[in-house]
Amino acid sequence: MDYGSAISKVIPGTFVPDLGSAVRPDEAPNIGPIPGGPAATGETSATSFKDTVKSLLADVNDKIVASDQASRDFADGKTNDLGKVVTSVEEANLALNYTMAMRQKLLDAYSEISRMQV
Repeated sequence: MDYGSAISKVIPGTFVPDLGSAVRPDEAPNIGPIPGGPAATGETSATSFKDTVKSLLADVNDKIVASDQASRDFADGKTNDLGKVVTSVEEANLALNYTMAMRQKLLDAYSEISRMQV
């Protein structure tokens, strides 16, 4: 997952990605299925929300572990590539901040739903 492009699509103050300026469905661009994806090959995907969240959290964890390892390698003198270390640390930082923002939005949504009267 490319967190940089995901975060760049966030509208300040709303945390809603800007998916384009189309207002009506007939103005939206005609986008077909992803080549080689489930719709193109006839397969159906039954990915649950839990599996999606688990995958995203594993990806964030991998970025943090890689960042930590790059920092340790730099501190031990195993690498001199400071740019790679800084990039790795910033990617992990962005991924963690994005994850925490999503967590807060989910908690806010849950809280709002729990306050609804039936």
